[in-house]
Amino acid sequence: MKLMTYNILDGGVDRLGLIIEAITSVGPDYLTINEANTFAADGNKVLKEVSSKIGLPYCDIALSGEYDYHVAVFSKYPLETVQKIQPLKRACIIATVKTDVGELSIASLHMNPYAEDLRREEIERVLSYQNKFEKRILMGDMNSLSGEDGYNPKMVQEFNDIQKKKYTKNGKLRFDVISTMTGAGYNDSAVVLKKNNISTVPTPMNEGAAHGDVRLDYIFVSRPLVSHLANYEVIKNEVTKKASDHYPVVVEIT
Repeated sequence: MKLMTYNILDGGVDRLGLIIEAITSVGPDYLTINEANTFAADGNKVLKEVSSKIGLPYCDIALSGEYDYHVAVFSKYPLETVQKIQPLKRACIIATVKTDVGELSIASLHMNPYAEDLRREEIERVLSYQNKFEKRILMGDMNSLSGEDGYNPKMVQEFNDIQKKKYTKNGKLRFDVISTMTGAGYNDSAVVLKKNNISTVPTPMNEGAAHGDVRLDYIFVSRPLVSHLANYEVIKNEVTKKASDHYPVVVEIT
């Protein structure tokens, strides 16, 4: 089973062909799209069109609490149950699907972009909705740094004001959100498979803006799924360099 999470930047309106090419080249079984702007307009018109083009017939969308940064999900499997966690500054949708590795609870989210304290409040809410499931997956743009990634503390000196507010407190990097997740039994697939040195932002589209070379996009799994992790990849090629300001992340579980 292939899982994919992709922040497509403002709905990717003029880049949707590239985005669909990036997705279909991977062929995910379950896809999270962050910043699904416009996907909900006109009776979910774009949502349905993308679903058809990528060959994932089951889909849904959670509306953003601010602006139009919705979260959309697309699945090969029927969505047995769907919960939309609101209000959040962005959005979260939690679905259950029945697969070859059992029933999975999959949370797709886009976290608050402004400050770690605000994200920590959000993640605690989201985790409380998933804790009754044994096999859990959580993926999306976390807007948070991991203490496992070996960031140089001096990088703070190069941050602009947006980055300082987003990632630091009293001049130091913060890792509260990811630590909260690992403390709750979620395992970072990139760390497990020793690929956490690969950044997910920026692409050439957005270099030097609100992020440097960091990992913001994650796929977490609960302990019963760790042994099923087979592959982790950040898709970096000529298509994904032009399709968005984030690179897509793909995990395979078997």
